[in-house]
Amino acid sequence: MPRIPTWIIESAVALAVLSVVAVACGNRPIEWIGVGAVWLSFMHGQVSDRLVERQATLATPDVHCWRWARVYFAGKELLWVAYFVAHHSYSAIVGCALFLAYPAWRSTYRKRNPCPRPSARADQSPS
Repeated sequence: MPRIPTWIIESAVALAVLSVVAVACGNRPIEWIGVGAVWLSFMHGQVSDRLVERQATLATPDVHCWRWARVYFAGKELLWVAYFVAHHSYSAIVGCALFLAYPAWRSTYRKRNPCPRPSARADQSPS
């Protein structure tokens, strides 16, 4: 049986959590637009986090500012939480909670599954 890539499982969990919140918050079309936006933002964050992981394995990183990605990610999410709380946008608040928990999850995951060092096979994608 083929192994399901980690990013697919992470994405499915995020979509499931967001969907439950959308239904619990009235199942209105505007909630589902929010679910779509937050889910796509989550997947963008996944890609960003994997790029950071890859840069961290390089002796000389390709991108000099790679360390700032997680700082900016956390900062924007904290500001979004404040904004969404003020507007009572509960689906979006749950999305922010997912985003803020994601770096901790990836750190735990990478401690158990270290990012492979770059090799001649650059076409391999990390899970």
